[in-house]
Amino acid sequence: MKGLIIKDIFALRQQGKILLALLVFYAVYSVVFKNLSMLAAIIVLLCVMLPITTMAYDEKSKWDKYALSMPIQRKTIVLGKYLVAIMAEFLGVVAVGVLGGFIVLFTGEMAIKELIMMTLVIAGIGLLFLALILPILFKFGVEKARLIMLLVLFIPSMLVMMLPQLGLEPPSTQTLRFLGYLSPLAAVSIFFLSIKISVCIYNKKEF
Repeated sequence: MKGLIIKDIFALRQQGKILLALLVFYAVYSVVFKNLSMLAAIIVLLCVMLPITTMAYDEKSKWDKYALSMPIQRKTIVLGKYLVAIMAEFLGVVAVGVLGGFIVLFTGEMAIKELIMMTLVIAGIGLLFLALILPILFKFGVEKARLIMLLVLFIPSMLVMMLPQLGLEPPSTQTLRFLGYLSPLAAVSIFFLSIKISVCIYNKKEF
C-alpha cells in the first residue's frame, strides 16, 4: 500500500509545481477582490483532480496490467487510489483553512465561524465528488469517463444557478449552516459505499 501511494506522489511532482503556482495566483486574487469562496472552490477542485490525474497516468502506461502480475491484491490497488484521494482532499482543506485564515485577518471578508463552515462544506463537496467519480473511473477509465465527470461537476452547479429562475427560494441561512455541518458526515458515509462499489468493479475488470 505504501509503495502504491509513493508511486502516485512521484507521478504528481510536476503537477505539484503547477498547483503551487495556481494557489499563489488565486490567493492574490482573493485578497484583491475579497472573494474567499472562489479560492476555496478552486483549491479543493484542484486537489480532487490529483487522484484522477494519477489514474490517467496509470491508464496511459498500462500500469494496472503490470501491477496485477505482481502479488498485489486488487482491493489494495483500489484502496491506494482512495487514500491518495483522501490525502489530496486533506491537503486542499488545510490550504483553504490556512490561506483563508490569513485572508480573513487581512480583509475581514467573513467571520472565522463562517470560514469554518465554508471549509466544512467544501470538504464535504470534495469528498462527495470523489465518491461519485472514482467508481466511474474504475469502470470506464479516465478517457471514456471525461464527459461523465463534466456532467457530475456542472449539472449540480447549473441546478443551483437555475433555482431563482424556477421560482424556488434559496435555502435559508440556518438550513445552509445545518447542511454545512452535516455534509462531511454524509460525504464520508457515501465515500465508504463508493469504496465497496469500486472494489467490486475492479475485481470484475479485465486488463
